[in-house]
Amino acid sequence: MDEKDMRNLLSGRLYIELQIFRYSVLQCTKEEIYSRSFKIEAFVNMYEIFLEDIQNLNEEAAYKLLTRSGGILEFLYQEWLAREDGILDELKLHVDEELLKIIQKDEVDSGKEHEDGECFDKAA
Repeated sequence: MDEKDMRNLLSGRLYIELQIFRYSVLQCTKEEIYSRSFKIEAFVNMYEIFLEDIQNLNEEAAYKLLTRSGGILEFLYQEWLAREDGILDELKLHVDEELLKIIQKDEVDSGKEHEDGECFDKAA
């Protein structure tokens, strides 16, 4: 079996893994599907990324993945969850900055006066 055949088998395996995952998710309740939305998105994205990069795998790497016990996508997902990333820190910083802008804008707006010297009435 050559590299091309191994890559094709690996692509097929990943496709089957994704289809089994999708089928298992579709057996869930709406609430369970919603609670798994992050995992669903991650699996689909990892599958697509993997297919783009599969041509870069050599024969040995493809063989190791093909003979791996357990799901490749599940393994990648679990490793992703274990990573330390800064996305939540960045999101918190963004939200805090935007809230500060809103608060500062509201303070400026509440201090504005009409041209005749009267303050704006917030209740319309």
